[in-house]
Amino acid sequence: MKKLTFIALALLLTGLGGCDDLLDQEPQAQIATSNAYTTPDDASRAVTAAYHPLRAVNWCCQGAGNANGGGYNYWIHGNVATDDAIKGGESGSDQVYAQEIAYYTVSPGNLAVNDAWDILYIGVRNANLVLDRVPDIEMDGGLKDRYLAEAKFLRAYYYFLLVQTFGDVPLILTTDVEAYELERSPRSEVLNQVITDLQEAASVLPAKSEYSSEDTGRATSGAAQAYLGKVYMFMNDFTNAETAFNEVITSQEYSLDPDYSNIFTKAGENGPGTIFSIQYNYDPPNTNNNPMGVVQGSRAMYGWGFNAPTQDFVDEFESGDPRLDHTVYENGEVMRDGKTADVGNSPTGYLNQKEYVAEEEAPGGFFNSANDLILMRLGKVLLWYAEAANENDNRQAARDALNDVRERAREGDPDPTLLPDVTTNDKEELRQAIWHEQRVEYGQEYDRFFDLVRTGRIGEVMRSYADTYNTPKGANFTDGVHEVMPIPPSEISLSEGLIEQNDGY
Repeated sequence: MKKLTFIALALLLTGLGGCDDLLDQEPQAQIATSNAYTTPDDASRAVTAAYHPLRAVNWCCQGAGNANGGGYNYWIHGNVATDDAIKGGESGSDQVYAQEIAYYTVSPGNLAVNDAWDILYIGVRNANLVLDRVPDIEMDGGLKDRYLAEAKFLRAYYYFLLVQTFGDVPLILTTDVEAYELERSPRSEVLNQVITDLQEAASVLPAKSEYSSEDTGRATSGAAQAYLGKVYMFMNDFTNAETAFNEVITSQEYSLDPDYSNIFTKAGENGPGTIFSIQYNYDPPNTNNNPMGVVQGSRAMYGWGFNAPTQDFVDEFESGDPRLDHTVYENGEVMRDGKTADVGNSPTGYLNQKEYVAEEEAPGGFFNSANDLILMRLGKVLLWYAEAANENDNRQAARDALNDVRERAREGDPDPTLLPDVTTNDKEELRQAIWHEQRVEYGQEYDRFFDLVRTGRIGEVMRSYADTYNTPKGANFTDGVHEVMPIPPSEISLSEGLIEQNDGY
């Protein structure tokens, strides 16, 4: 995928206001909907356009109408909304929409919320364009089937994020209708469609090893199976989750990178444990840059200082856990490019090292970092598998998967007291050990909020955080309300009341 230029860039950079303007635009593959999709090249461009909103979901939210931003903000929804990170930035008033989400005081029209809805439905529409138009194109049958499977995977991915973020949402399976023309479908109905799309995609997509290097980054059968397991976890369907994750683990397509820190470097991207990631490339004039390093980089070095890991998160690590040093950095630390760290005005004294950009990784300047963003990797799958297996009373399998992750984390250190194997056979003790391991193994990787929601812990954790640290962060969390974000008021207005607001907003 790195060698496939994201030719749909014009889509993202045009006005992304209300969904009426947004979704009435011509198709985002630079092929007019008034023209027939007739050639294999048309099909290829349409599929490329369906991937493009993945790139958008990582921009710092500056408003969808701003050519430099707009999209799904993982760092806000996944980290800053939890006990793992504080907003950061220049001051408390810098990017107020992020502070509102952190404090659960989201106001109507919150930019991060609006952008999430907009870009995810762009993704849905782009995937539907492939599924609507490509079947009629005369081309190689095997390649056509793969393109359709990629589109199903991507539609499932976008809808899963929509459900996690908003709950019930309009379910659109064709380009003939727009989101504001439909009522919200129940979450269960949308998730059932997501499962169907992922199952059908998994049955057709090639394995990771079956793709050529030119197609690195495309959806694979392993990615579809991994997300299928994640969806089942969100539904508390542990039986099917265990089965889906086991398919990934036993496929022999993935292994744990023995060097944990290597996973998050330019040199380590698309490594042995990578299952699905957003591919970035710096190859002027076709630059496809990842701005997350600047968003989360130190204001004293090259960045904006957002997403400051909390002391509570740092304290979760066991003594001597090497992953702590690979996950956060503080003043005086020598970074992998030899620079001495200065975290600037970080309100916690820490910044996210997983998004650190070494000087040699930014040949076009730090804002033009080409480091990939990993969305799914084997370390996550093993721990979700462990959780599902434990809930299914398959404790030996749960311990084995959990201890595989802990063994890799030791990085070959022979000290028997460092991250010792978990041996308990008590279901609750093992559950707590797995939850702990999830927090530290993939900390600052944007899954904390959704893990807390699906396990029913979010309200208790956030209110406890507020009490412990005497902060408004988390104090306002209301069970039954703040597990999801409000529907953008503009969408309710466009639908003329057909779309109703979430309770409590």
